[in-house]
Amino acid sequence: MMLPNYIEVETSRFCNRHCEWCPNGVLKNRDSQELMAWPHFEKIILALKRYEYSGWFAFHNYNEPLANPRIVKELGFARAHLPIAKLTIFTNGDYLTHEILSSLVNAGLTQMRVTVYPRTMKHQSAHKDLWKWVRRRPFLNAHDWQEEIVRQGPALLGSGYPEILLISPQVQNYYDRGGLLPLLSIQSRTSPCSLTSNSLSVDYKGDIKMCCNVVSGHEGHKQYVLGNVETLDLVEAWNSKAFELLRALHKRADWSATPICKSCRQEID
Repeated sequence: MMLPNYIEVETSRFCNRHCEWCPNGVLKNRDSQELMAWPHFEKIILALKRYEYSGWFAFHNYNEPLANPRIVKELGFARAHLPIAKLTIFTNGDYLTHEILSSLVNAGLTQMRVTVYPRTMKHQSAHKDLWKWVRRRPFLNAHDWQEEIVRQGPALLGSGYPEILLISPQVQNYYDRGGLLPLLSIQSRTSPCSLTSNSLSVDYKGDIKMCCNVVSGHEGHKQYVLGNVETLDLVEAWNSKAFELLRALHKRADWSATPICKSCRQEID
């Protein structure tokens, strides 16, 4: 049974930001909190447990996971049933405190990625932004930080457990999220995409999406929702004929079935 290398499950709805490079800034529909139904979350985890899932499991998509009052419980449940999975949290860092970090570590966190977003798209990302961010949070002094360059831009890698990666992103190179952000669109994509072969994304309503760029609440994206965990087994959905067809098309850069992919630069250097 084939499994994705990376799974992101958006277990909550709320995000405290409205960034211009994110669908939240356009749709403005993330101002209130709503948690994924616990039976949905439990069903996802137990489905992966049957196959001893060892890949990456992230608690985000378009939400801010540290604003989720249930995040520690969710992470602990996932760790109890997925002992060898790599549990990670992607966050904007606005809610990060020593207490929250300690609780997540105790619950079984593997990695945290903190994206230190700029105020505008014109900002040029730099390591100095990250050093300033770290110095304002003394509880991170226990980590030894090393400058890196990652796909999104300059980064600081904090040694220790869990691994903490701080990123100063080049947001002008972000993706248009299925055409929702035309200022980030490219004219015509000719490169294949491997997202549907390597990653799986589920939103807080339990919708299983074609990829992380799909915003299921948007009318133009509804056709790219391949089912819901309430009625579908996650692993069976991943191995369905519908997903297999998308993978085959995307491997040869054929967007005939998914025209929102035509202007996406995801995974294009």
